[in-house]
Amino acid sequence: MQINIERIKENLLKVGEIGRVEGGGITRLAYSKEFEEAAKELIDLMKKANLEVTGDGVQNIFGKRSGDNNNYPSIMIGSHLDTVPNGGIFDGALGVIAALEVINVLNEKNIRTRHPIEIVAFNAEEGSAIGGTFGSRVVVGLQDPYEDGLIEKLDQYGMNINDVKKSVRNTAGIKVFLELHVEQGANLYEKGIPIGIPTGIFGITRYGIVAKGEANHAGTTPMRLRKDPLIGAAKLIIEINRIVKEIGEPLVATIGVIKAYPGTVNVIPGTVEFIVELRDIDNQRIEEAVNKFKNSAHSIGGDIGFDFNLLINKPPTMLNKEVIEVIKNACLSKKIAHQITVSGAGHDAKSLAEKVPTGMIFVPSKDGKSHCPEEWTDWESIKTGVEVLLDTIIKLDSVELY
Repeated sequence: MQINIERIKENLLKVGEIGRVEGGGITRLAYSKEFEEAAKELIDLMKKANLEVTGDGVQNIFGKRSGDNNNYPSIMIGSHLDTVPNGGIFDGALGVIAALEVINVLNEKNIRTRHPIEIVAFNAEEGSAIGGTFGSRVVVGLQDPYEDGLIEKLDQYGMNINDVKKSVRNTAGIKVFLELHVEQGANLYEKGIPIGIPTGIFGITRYGIVAKGEANHAGTTPMRLRKDPLIGAAKLIIEINRIVKEIGEPLVATIGVIKAYPGTVNVIPGTVEFIVELRDIDNQRIEEAVNKFKNSAHSIGGDIGFDFNLLINKPPTMLNKEVIEVIKNACLSKKIAHQITVSGAGHDAKSLAEKVPTGMIFVPSKDGKSHCPEEWTDWESIKTGVEVLLDTIIKLDSVELY
């Protein structure tokens, strides 16, 4: 079946370019006027494809194509419509437009499916005041409506607890969820492989680390008498880098936030705080790394004390083996090169996988760049990805998943 790459281009540019900053990337934040504008454009495209369009209380958008038996659960396909500040055009929006192309091809070829097919464009996948993957977490009931502070956060966006409650879906009505997404890494691009099939999505663990020393005058305290926690923190950060490399890939660690207090140019800090984030597909490897961090902190010790405070511990999520096999067979049937991989980035698929059989299809990111204006995926790779998505949906329509 022929994928219309020109139509994909046109639709992606029509929706995905909304929020373009002059001379920069795309800024289409959750619940922004840019998001609302993109949502309206997408709804028009869905209606042109004869989809039944609905929205929910947290501004997720759904477009449903009837099946031969609408009592069957839906095959759900899509991704998110929001972006990071100054992001790229492909992250999220490509998965939504790819899903729309599948519908257009099925309509053109007069292909009926047993199950309804439902496109979804999730809101608030990217991090915000209400947390990442908010829209998808709400849909599958993973968001506690009574979470501490949520009422105030919802109020910022003109929502309330009832909007969350009424947006929860009965997941028995979803047979499977598929998300086509850019890889957001260099693995596929460097190897020239057009399709990646993730088996799972990394877990994320974050620790707040506090180094405690002694604040003092910057001019009158000799170096030999200083108890500088910033020096201790620097030594520990170097150790963290060494330990993670020693444990090996796919484990990664990032320190993107560091603060010294009181934060004055002429005062030796008394306290330094930083956050280390670890990601891996195996939680035991994360735990191994953290234990080694703590041992290193004890060794650095001396006049500097260290406290480790767990901030976030989200375990890895494995995707459905049967769905993975169907995606793999779709590649094999067309002799499309593919690689079994894992996802280092979080996705809406991670939320759905907690409740329904879920699979993902990756297409290459040029030079591994994402969340930036330089984000790019070749159109031929996109065409291949949509072909695999379409063939996977047709196969899943006729098989039972357990």
